Amino acid sequence: MVYNVSAFVAGEFLFARFSYPNPSECVCSMTTIQSVQTELQEIIAAACRGLGGTEIAASSVALSPVPETSFGDIAMACFALRGKLLGLPEGLRNNPAAIAKALAEALAECDRFEEVRAEGPYVNMAYKPAWLSRIVLGEILAKGDHFGDMPRRHEKIVIEFSGPNTNKPQHLGHLRNNVIGESMSRLLDKAGYDVVRVNIINDRGIHICKSMLAYMQHGEGATPASTGIKGDHLVGGFYVRFEQAFQEEFGAWLGSDDGLATFEVWKASDAGQKVQKAIDAYEALPAEKKKSKPPADLPSAFRAAIKDRYFNEKSALGRAATALLVRWEDGDEEVHALWQKLNGWVIDGFLETYQTLGITFDKLYFESETYKLGKDCIAEGLAHGIFHRLADNAVAFDLNQMGLSGDKIVLRANGTSVYITQDIGTAIERYHDFAYDRMIYVVADEQNHHFRVLFGILAKLREDLANRFEHLSYGMVTLPSGRMKSREGTVVDTDCLIEEITGLVREVMENKSDREHYAEADETEIGHRAKTIALAAVKYFLLDVTPASWMEFCPHRSIDLQGRTGAYCLMNYARTRSILRKAGYVPAELGEDTFAALKTPHEKRVLLTLMRFGSTLQWAAESRDPAKLAEFLFHLCKSFAFIFTDKTGHPILTCDSAATKRARLALVDALGRVLKIGLNLLGIDILEEM
Repeated sequence: MVYNVSAFVAGEFLFARFSYPNPSECVCSMTTIQSVQTELQEIIAAACRGLGGTEIAASSVALSPVPETSFGDIAMACFALRGKLLGLPEGLRNNPAAIAKALAEALAECDRFEEVRAEGPYVNMAYKPAWLSRIVLGEILAKGDHFGDMPRRHEKIVIEFSGPNTNKPQHLGHLRNNVIGESMSRLLDKAGYDVVRVNIINDRGIHICKSMLAYMQHGEGATPASTGIKGDHLVGGFYVRFEQAFQEEFGAWLGSDDGLATFEVWKASDAGQKVQKAIDAYEALPAEKKKSKPPADLPSAFRAAIKDRYFNEKSALGRAATALLVRWEDGDEEVHALWQKLNGWVIDGFLETYQTLGITFDKLYFESETYKLGKDCIAEGLAHGIFHRLADNAVAFDLNQMGLSGDKIVLRANGTSVYITQDIGTAIERYHDFAYDRMIYVVADEQNHHFRVLFGILAKLREDLANRFEHLSYGMVTLPSGRMKSREGTVVDTDCLIEEITGLVREVMENKSDREHYAEADETEIGHRAKTIALAAVKYFLLDVTPASWMEFCPHRSIDLQGRTGAYCLMNYARTRSILRKAGYVPAELGEDTFAALKTPHEKRVLLTLMRFGSTLQWAAESRDPAKLAEFLFHLCKSFAFIFTDKTGHPILTCDSAATKRARLALVDALGRVLKIGLNLLGIDILEEM
């Protein structure tokens, strides 16, 4: 039996809504990529109602993509329709396969579909190529750079990222922070939010004083101009120099009578006994079970445990650096003059790095200006019982108020602020500055607990700020050689990394046998292309891993022109532009014969991929994960690369059919536009020629 409700399906819903004389025409004129799924749900629900499912609402119709190895483009499972299609014979109403067969027959004449099949309990639907290409190409070419834009939400999001310290240049960890923050800012703006980018520069504290002390002792008046060294690198070198001197001093003390005696006392303490028990337990394991890294030996554990105490209580260098900090906080003019000079050099270096990366901020906050902000908030909270005073006069927050245990110190016993004090005040000041609906902090996962506590305290202090805060946590970046350590000078600086990758790109360019694309380019242009490819390689590599995951950065893999890389994406964008230039392509209004010409499975796969761009952007923005967009762009490039290289099955410039050539050029144009938009959202600049 055939349940032909094609006339009913064609326009019941939209006819009722718009009252046009020809509902089918109305549907086509109103259809957009974003509305396709909604309209299909309405059409399928109408078909269900034609089969007696009077209670079936469009919102209950669940559609899903079809695996590439199966027939169709979109599918619907029929399990949820059991017992609901009363127009079917009673014996078939609870059989999902029979329901699928009846529904497929009812949808067979729908003008959206080339073919509809029942595949067991599923209805698989294949779009008509002409209908699909009309919607996809028409919208992309009409909207241009605004393709994928979502309606403005009139919600303000402040996003804080970068947060560098002025005692060193920005390293690979900062770079991951920077590219995540910038890409998320662009994605959220594309998603319709009003985005404000802010940065807090940590320009005060003991770490700054370490660099200052080393400069005072060894600087000999060096400046960025006199040394030819970028300011943040120059000051960072003095920070490393301080740490080297401190390690020598610390090592000497560990071998002294005082150090050895302190070691013996520590070994007998609870902390020392705990370490010894861990060592003994590991040693007792059978050899085959000793797969994990063994615990540190006693001297190493002692060294790690006593280092800060030694710095604060015994170290001559520690006392000198601390004295500088006290003088700074007391407003000593000489110390402030040196601090401003060194910080000025570093900040100039940061701004240069940001310019290279294409990163801007709407407002810079400085810790030296914000570190006292939270004190008034703490005093207010203390008066209202949100905080309490400890026996030593420190002020604390009882973590039991938010389901944790213990106390969180928010003011030291001497009345000085701690990091969370500043963060409390800064969050409230930013609300006064921007009246945000949400505040996102892009900070490494080492601070997960800190932000959980901060958000809990803010909710207690200001009820109107509850649930406005979010920590976009990201994992550490390691190198094949292991973890980076700033104090030991083993970090990979952002500037040096970009320079290294640029050099690798230049080597590839110079070694290529085919130099057609840059044979006539001058040195300036070659340098520009190499730097653009290098930046694309670094950014894409860092963004292609979901932020929460730790990752290893591999320079050579990042520039692979055949791999899942930014360089591969740039190459495919440049290919689209090369094809259009050679064809003398000029965008023009496309006719039905052109839309109908795109009908091979591979062309359809490109169209279906392009169709998912908007949903991918929304997913990436709302899940705070640019990796979803990076993955999409790679698969889009792969789908295009097949057509580009298939000169026999998919000729473009040499195509015999004028309509097919126009259609394929329009497809190339649309794909290039989407690649450009997507790469821009990752913070990646494109090249018209590689």
